[in-house]
Amino acid sequence: MADEDKTVQQELRYDMRLRVSRTDHAFGPGVAELMEHIEETGSLSRGCKCMQMAYSKGWKILKRAEEDLGISLVQGNRGGSSGGQTVLTREGKEFLEKYRSFEKEVRASASVSFQKWFGREDK
Repeated sequence: MADEDKTVQQELRYDMRLRVSRTDHAFGPGVAELMEHIEETGSLSRGCKCMQMAYSKGWKILKRAEEDLGISLVQGNRGGSSGGQTVLTREGKEFLEKYRSFEKEVRASASVSFQKWFGREDK
């Protein structure tokens, strides 16, 4: 009986992962977050560390997204003693901004739809 009470008290929720791609589902929340960390830190390596992700994985997901989308998202400069730098390209910044705006709009619409179909009637 306690498990039934617990289930009844918990409200339903939904989860949605929005991806944009041509063929590979290559650009989604993970790539967007990595790009935001790169923008903040100026480094792919530090961006990956922010996400507790291996550098090689971060590099792979960026390259896969670039190949799928047909644009360069980041540009890196290898450094000597002072280290390198990675920045978002103009196209990368624009794409990230569009993705975040699209995501915000879709989430708002999904929230309205979710409430319509699964919201509590006694509210």
